[in-house]
Amino acid sequence: MGDKKLVLITAGSRGIGAAIVKELVQQGYRVVFTYRENREAAESLAKSLNIKDDVCWCYPCDAGNLNEVKKLCEVLLTQHGVPYGIINNAGKIKDTLHFDMKIDDWLDVINTNLNSIVYLNHYLLNAMMLNKDGCIININSIAGLRGNVGQTNYSASKSAQYGLTKSLAREVGNFNIRVNCIAPGPVATDMISSVPKKTMDQLIKLTPLRKMGEPEDIAMMVTFLLGAGGRHITGQTLVVDGGLSI
Repeated sequence: MGDKKLVLITAGSRGIGAAIVKELVQQGYRVVFTYRENREAAESLAKSLNIKDDVCWCYPCDAGNLNEVKKLCEVLLTQHGVPYGIINNAGKIKDTLHFDMKIDDWLDVINTNLNSIVYLNHYLLNAMMLNKDGCIININSIAGLRGNVGQTNYSASKSAQYGLTKSLAREVGNFNIRVNCIAPGPVATDMISSVPKKTMDQLIKLTPLRKMGEPEDIAMMVTFLLGAGGRHITGQTLVVDGGLSI
């Protein structure tokens, strides 16, 4: 790849985020990723990838906290440089039926899943535009396309990402910056471990490929969009759900 491009990933210590971190390092990128609570897991992941050279770094950051994002971006720009890629993977669920939903739970999910993207753009996008090169990928969900009972906050946050993605793609295309979404279906991670087995079995039966996705499926789509394969793709949502939403 020559000069290794720098990619920032939010929530990269486990699940889909960790799979993305690993795949990008294997593909020759330099990677900075954030974690919110599990410092031990984050540092262990970074250490495992820095065997030959320092190519991966982790920092604590609540992506939904504007002040923490500001500090992260200052460190990123000062110590590592302007990122080529931003992978907005931070996500939160606080499920309950809408008429029982607490306002704080609504705001918390919207802030983490949607506003976090705006916060990073606020501090990094101008620098990326000056470089006239970049790629922003929002890790979305088919819940934003179809809606789910008990997830009005989550589905609303993911649906709003589509509009943000399309509008931003129009605004920054002249600067050779591409903006896309990846919308996974059910993926075998800790986030869905609390879903009853009966429910998951029903979802799998409704999925043409008859299986859940793996974190690596999303990671490989990220590398595709970051690389040459995605050079003429922007403003799009790529669904990776085994056919569940068709």
